[in-house]
Amino acid sequence: MKKIVKNILSILIAISVFVCTIPVNALSNGDFEYDVVNGEAVITKYNGTATEVTIPAVIDGYTVYGIDNSAFKDNTAISKVAVEAGVKSVGASAFENCTSLATITLPATIMFFGENAIYNTAYYNDRNNWKEKSDALDDTIPWEDIMASGLDYLYLGKILVEISYEGAYSVEYGTTVIADGAFAGCGAGQATLTSQTATIGNNAFKDCTKLTRVTFSSNLEYIGKSAFENCTSLVNITLPEKDIQMYASAFYNTGYYNNAENWNKGALYYDTTVIGVDENSSKIEIADGTTKIIAEALRDKEVVIPASVTDISPEAFTDRGKATIYGYIDTYAYEYATAYNIKFIDLNTIPIKGDVDFDRDVDRDDYKILCDIATLQMQETEEVLPVGDMDDDGAIDGIDVIILDLMLSDMPPSRIKGDADGDGDVDTNDYDLLVAISQTRARVTDNIMFARCDLNEDGAVDCYDALTLDLSLKNIVPLI
Repeated sequence: MKKIVKNILSILIAISVFVCTIPVNALSNGDFEYDVVNGEAVITKYNGTATEVTIPAVIDGYTVYGIDNSAFKDNTAISKVAVEAGVKSVGASAFENCTSLATITLPATIMFFGENAIYNTAYYNDRNNWKEKSDALDDTIPWEDIMASGLDYLYLGKILVEISYEGAYSVEYGTTVIADGAFAGCGAGQATLTSQTATIGNNAFKDCTKLTRVTFSSNLEYIGKSAFENCTSLVNITLPEKDIQMYASAFYNTGYYNNAENWNKGALYYDTTVIGVDENSSKIEIADGTTKIIAEALRDKEVVIPASVTDISPEAFTDRGKATIYGYIDTYAYEYATAYNIKFIDLNTIPIKGDVDFDRDVDRDDYKILCDIATLQMQETEEVLPVGDMDDDGAIDGIDVIILDLMLSDMPPSRIKGDADGDGDVDTNDYDLLVAISQTRARVTDNIMFARCDLNEDGAVDCYDALTLDLSLKNIVPLI
C-alpha cells in the first residue's frame, strides 16, 4: 500500500488547474476569499481596495497552495503584487486585465503558471519587459534571423510566460517553469530547456507543428495536459530517467503518437510506460514488462494489467465507474483497483481457451488431450467442453485440434501467402481450412500461420480472408 499512498499524495500536484477536486468549504479572511482543497487553501477572490497586495503563504492556519483562476481579473486598481514563499501555483487569467499592475514578485516555489495569468497587465504591456530575438542565448540562429523584428518573448522572474518564435530556441539559464500555453502555436522548430526547468505547463507547446526536437531538463517533474498536442513533426521523445508526472494528452497527435511502431494492442508506449490508449478500443491488453501507467492513459476502458506494472497514476482512468481491471489477486493492479474502488476481475477465474488441463497455460499437453478426446480415446467432460471447443460448435472434434495446433506452432515453416495448412501449395485445402477457422471465435495468435492466413492484412483471420483466397484460386484477384 505504500506505493498507493505515494500516488495519492502526488495527485496534489494536479491542483494547479483547480478542476478535479471539490472544495471542503468557502471561507474568508480580511480581503481574501478562499477555498480549502485537499487540506490547503486556494485564494479565489480579492475584495480589497489596496493598490499593493501580498499573497500570504498561510491563511487561517492553512498553507496556501495557490491563486485560483481569475481571482484578481479586471482589478484595475492594483499596482503591485508580492507572493510569499511556499505558494506553488498561479491560475489561468489570475491577474488578467489588471492594467495598473506593473510589479509582480513571485517566489521560487511557484511550480505552475496559468495561461493568460498576467495578460494585459501593466507588466505585460511594458515593452521593456519583453526581450528581442537578438537577446536569445541560442548562438546557432542565423544573423539575418536575429535582425528580424516581432519575434519576442516575456519572462517573469524564472518563468517563461509567452513566446513567439521561429527556429531553434534555448530558454534562459535558471528558467524553472514553462507557463501554460507559452509556446502554443508558435513556429519554434527546436527547444532546449535549462537544467533547472521543472514544469512544462498545460498546452505549453500545443499546435507547434514545426517542432522537431525538445531537449528536456534533467530536473523535469511535470508535463501538463496537451503540452505537445498536435506537434505533428515531433517524432522522437527522450525524457530523463526519473519519475515525471504527465498526462496522456501531453503527446496526443504528435509524430510520436502517430507512429504505429510505438503502439501495441491498442496501447501507446514510451519505453515501459503506457502513455495512451486507442480511444476506439473497448478492451486493452497491457504488454508484459510494462512498469508504469500515466494519468488519464486508460480513459474508461477495460484493461488487462500484468504483474510487471507497479506504478499507476491515481488519475489513470477518466471514469472509474465505467472501468474494469483484469489481473491477478497478488499484484499491484489488484491493490490499485481495491484502493480506488474499480471493478476487478481475477484472470484465474476466467477459463482460457485451449487450456484443457487447467494449468493456466496452453501448450502441447493440452493439444495431446484434445487429440485424445477428438479420437474418442478420452471422455469429453462438461468441464472440458467450454475450453476445448475451439470453434464453439458444441463439440470437440478434428477442427478444434487443427485450430489449437495452429495457435501453438509456427509449423510447418511455409511462409507462402494463402498456404493455410503449410504444405507449400495454395489450393482448395487451404480454402477449406480458412473457412473452418473463419467460422470460429478462437483467437489466432500472431505467428507464421497468422501471416500466411491474414490475406487482406487487417489484423484478423476471418471470412474476408477465405473470400480473398477463393477469388484468387479462381484467378479473379491476385493475393496481396
